[in-house]
Amino acid sequence: MKFMISVDCEGAACVTGSPGKNLSDSTDFTFACRQATFETNSCIKGLFDSGAKEVYVKDSHGQGRNLLYEKLDKRCRIISGQDFDQRFPVLDSSFTGLLMIGYHSMEGTKNGVLAHTYSSETYKNIKVNSIISGEILLDASVAGEYHVPLIFLSGDSKTCEEGLDKMPWIETVSTKTGYGRNSAVNRHPYSVREEIYTKTVSAVKNIKEMKPFRFESPAEIEIEFKTVFKTLKSLLKKRRGWKLKGFKIIGKTFPDMKSWNC
Repeated sequence: MKFMISVDCEGAACVTGSPGKNLSDSTDFTFACRQATFETNSCIKGLFDSGAKEVYVKDSHGQGRNLLYEKLDKRCRIISGQDFDQRFPVLDSSFTGLLMIGYHSMEGTKNGVLAHTYSSETYKNIKVNSIISGEILLDASVAGEYHVPLIFLSGDSKTCEEGLDKMPWIETVSTKTGYGRNSAVNRHPYSVREEIYTKTVSAVKNIKEMKPFRFESPAEIEIEFKTVFKTLKSLLKKRRGWKLKGFKIIGKTFPDMKSWNC
């Protein structure tokens, strides 16, 4: 069995960031990276204890250089950095499952801790076939194109609700309950790590019940930006071939989600 763990940092236990800032610029960013690393280790251990032969860890926060790599379980392989030509490098149909550690809810989620969709400064909404989608659904759909199911998700309570809404079969661990963008009642970090291990083992045990999530093809993607400036900048510098569909909205039709890479 072979697995991919995608790791973000906002959803780790006791991480709330600083008002008006991205997590990477917040006072608790160092702790966030440390806690996300240890939560990932609990997941890795659960996978290998369940019979995994290979485990890949993708550093998915920001520029992809956040985790304490020397502290990660030495049995894993680490995908770091940015500018890959696809969301999950090396992922293919030989993988057994995708797991998400430290994820967060989509932009606009009430009481979602550090809620955003890829960039809190840039994107207001991302839709696929008219369905408003956050990082959980978008990332799961990329894996789904290779028939790889999302089997586990951790983050705040709103994150878990978002994942379970479309994929009720997944195992989840709620790390905290949000009371605003930068406030939460948190579970103890050690308690979270313990449950991540337990739920990871359970997810692998029930792997036959897990289903790949896929959007219907072709995939019509619309991105709504927060400002006109960011819309035009994206069209001119990054998203050639996309069409302007409004003052702050661009769209493009893809044959499937394999080529999606925000």
